[in-house]
Amino acid sequence: MDDRALSRPDDGPRHPAQLNETRWVLGLSRVLSALERLGHPEKGFTTILVGGTNGKGSTCVYLERILTGQGLLVGATLSPHLSRYTERFRIAGREVDASELDSVIAELKPVLDDLDLTYFEWTVVIAAALFARRRVAYGIFEIGLGGRLDAANVLEPAVSVITNIALDHMDYLGGTIEAIAREKAAIARPGKDLITAANDGLAVIRAYADGIGARLTTVTEGLAQRTGIPGPRQGLNAALALAAAGALGCAPSEDLLRYALNTAFLPGRIERLGRITLDVAHNPAAMEVLIEHLQREGFEGTAVLGVLKDKDYLSMARMLKTVFPEIFIAPVNSPRTWTDAEMDEVASLGGFTRCPSIGAALDKALQSGLNVLVTGSFYGVGEVRDAVICQGY
Repeated sequence: MDDRALSRPDDGPRHPAQLNETRWVLGLSRVLSALERLGHPEKGFTTILVGGTNGKGSTCVYLERILTGQGLLVGATLSPHLSRYTERFRIAGREVDASELDSVIAELKPVLDDLDLTYFEWTVVIAAALFARRRVAYGIFEIGLGGRLDAANVLEPAVSVITNIALDHMDYLGGTIEAIAREKAAIARPGKDLITAANDGLAVIRAYADGIGARLTTVTEGLAQRTGIPGPRQGLNAALALAAAGALGCAPSEDLLRYALNTAFLPGRIERLGRITLDVAHNPAAMEVLIEHLQREGFEGTAVLGVLKDKDYLSMARMLKTVFPEIFIAPVNSPRTWTDAEMDEVASLGGFTRCPSIGAALDKALQSGLNVLVTGSFYGVGEVRDAVICQGY
């Protein structure tokens, strides 16, 4: 689920990015109606769906870079964003200009406003219209939540990718790995390729693929090439992307593959800004990968943690505590932020200092003179990143 929203102005037209991003109305009928009204723009390009619990964004970017390196025009829509709604829409590896996005939205709103689309439904429809306008050859869509009832699942992918399966969004997807795997497997299509690196939940994915006649490929070994996005799982994400490209008939040379992977970048993924390292790990599975990286690198310092209340914040806090003797915790700028009660629960573990805001927590952490990790949610990481890069913090 998305962990970052834009503030809504007090007046003026309602931009889709200013809708309530906490409103989830799962289902496909509204998006299908919208695409029908628009004459099915999504039929003008080949679609790839990328689902899973973690690593979706990285996999999308690697695939984007591989296909772009073959001279193909590629669109990608990623979820969530850190700072700007435009980050969700990429063409030829570049964030779409705000004026172009506004132009597309201005065309769509009079036609679709009465459908009462949610924030995420608007995003899928805007991406489809934008990609059709720019005549992309391929459109890569990152699944926002689950798969079966996610807005992007109304599309008909030539290839579907599932990165991994872990416990997250259990209120929506079910309380077991098997239940979550069933939801995510539903992005597969009969007679089409389904590629996964999932270990947990693989039996469910395999059974679903067999049941509908999808061609299942499992990826178990990561690529050895260096990736521009750091982390112990990135080789596996890159291997998924390469397998997806192969299913589309794209076989890059070793040199082009190396360049594509080396030049891949996503903000907030083990991103280092001076003494500050940013990572958007927002569930225990992602936190485990982050901690593995920190331990491999011999990272020493302190941490800032801001989490949403619907996440497994206790597990994440305990995991960080194995690496950091002192951790500063604070609410994030979201209606879903953890509350005083949740932060008090974490503080009772010992070694945690309550702060009134992420900014105040960062100040405290920097005063230590040590390296600082900021993690726990897209909100907190986005706030710090904006302060450091945009405001010269």
